[in-house]
Amino acid sequence: MIELYNTLTRKKEIFKPLRDGKVSFYACGPTVYGPGHIGHARTYIAFDVIRRYLEYKGYKVKFVMNITDVHDDIINSAIKEKIDIFTLGNKYASLFLKEQKNLGIKKASAYPRVTEHIDEIIKFIEVLEKKGFAYEKNDSVYFDVSKSKDYGKLSRIKLKEAKICTRVNTDKYEKKEPCDFVLWKKAKVGEVSWTSPWGNGRPGWHIECSVMNKEHLGEQIDIHAGARDLIFPHHENEIAQSEAMTGKPFVKYWLHGGLLRINGQKMSKSLDNYITISDSLKKWNVRIIRAFVISSSYQSDINWSEKNLSQAKENINRIDEFINKLKCVKNDENKAKIKKIIFDANQSFEVAMENNFNTPEALAAIFELIKRINPFLDKNQITKTQAKEILSFLKKIDKVFNFIFPVQKEKIPLVIKDMVKRRKQLRKEKKWAESDNIRKEIERLGFEIKDTATGTTIKISGK
Repeated sequence: MIELYNTLTRKKEIFKPLRDGKVSFYACGPTVYGPGHIGHARTYIAFDVIRRYLEYKGYKVKFVMNITDVHDDIINSAIKEKIDIFTLGNKYASLFLKEQKNLGIKKASAYPRVTEHIDEIIKFIEVLEKKGFAYEKNDSVYFDVSKSKDYGKLSRIKLKEAKICTRVNTDKYEKKEPCDFVLWKKAKVGEVSWTSPWGNGRPGWHIECSVMNKEHLGEQIDIHAGARDLIFPHHENEIAQSEAMTGKPFVKYWLHGGLLRINGQKMSKSLDNYITISDSLKKWNVRIIRAFVISSSYQSDINWSEKNLSQAKENINRIDEFINKLKCVKNDENKAKIKKIIFDANQSFEVAMENNFNTPEALAAIFELIKRINPFLDKNQITKTQAKEILSFLKKIDKVFNFIFPVQKEKIPLVIKDMVKRRKQLRKEKKWAESDNIRKEIERLGFEIKDTATGTTIKISGK
């Protein structure tokens, strides 16, 4: 029985989707005005694991992530790059999809774009206006939050606290009250625009997610996810306009992820600590990045540092060494009782994941398994059949984590690559005995190493 923390109620609740066996899941995607950064990677990986666990439990998940391809930031970037917003949007949307794949993130059921839903956005706003929730002023249209009886129920803000709305106000347009937000923006001279009942303009930021939720998942959905900094105003405004339009509760469970810091600081180009996803993948293997993210709860803030990434790498090396030991088992005599160990690990994994997707505890279950099995491996008390059972269990878990085993193209595990590097350094230092010990360990783990005039090669034994 899955329990998850619902931001709306500020408590853990038993997960029960609107339709038996099916889950509608929406996650706020990128605004494509530039390359994605590692804060995005953290958020997308965390929700990828949650989605994968729901599927692991047998749910049929329809997962939708929007792509914002018209926005003030996109217009400004297009001007700087001297291209139109559609070319710029396509460029960075393609990069985003490539990065999702490179991060091991499962493809969404749909990646709807704002520019593909202009007609639906206009119709949505017309309904809000007809119902009295929206007003027009100087050819722009605004949502009147005073008409929303429970505005602030997600973020816990009160309308009287106008300073909150002013502080986060991203709508530099005329409106009645600070917390009112723009649904349709009047186009400035030279800006991209679409024809509407209110004149030429373009959608406001918040309206897009309400419309794309409705179009792709329906008027009511199970899960809406995003980083914590989207609670207000974005998600609060989504609730207001969606429930005003349909008269129904919009989202059953709101999930919000923690933020990422760089060496304890906020990521910022001005601090010269802005790291793109592409740059991070040049330095760190995707398995390391996923292990790093999974080592913290999705709700927690997380610190990107050399120390923390190196710890994730050490964890993977430990897993790789364990897996390679299992693959090298040749014993046929049944000496160890391991079914209870696998059962315990599976129980611990599922209990942790069903407690608000507690990935650190779920990860600990894997290392407890390794700790309990290793003594049997060292004494040659595991049979080939048992080794296959353990590997089968790890493959099942990896359908959720997607970092335990190397991706198909990576035939040589990180732990072996590190051992090869260490051996190369020892050979440079003429420490022949130590380098020979590493060679023997590499061969024990099922790999062949060969020194040639052009360097050292390594391959899986027998291949």
